[in-house]
Amino acid sequence: MGALIHVVMFAAALLAFIAWSLAALAALGVASLAPKGEKLSAYFDLGMWHFASLEARFGAGVTPHLVRYRRAFFAFFAVIGAILALSFSFLFLKNA
Repeated sequence: MGALIHVVMFAAALLAFIAWSLAALAALGVASLAPKGEKLSAYFDLGMWHFASLEARFGAGVTPHLVRYRRAFFAFFAVIGAILALSFSFLFLKNA
């Protein structure tokens, strides 16, 4: 069991990195729809989860990017939570 945990942790870390990368790509997609001079405020609104103001300013074309960002964000933190839960539970397992 001890050797297999490294493989599971690596796979989980890889999934977390992929989710983080998808969130970053979605953020770049939102900023690409912003007019010149509003990219920084678009990043700020995205980071503060002001999705309604982003949709009002940039139109309905930004909605798929926001949905992708939200899902990737939740997936990232779900995987990180699973890694933490697995590592804490691994401390209480007895070696055979």
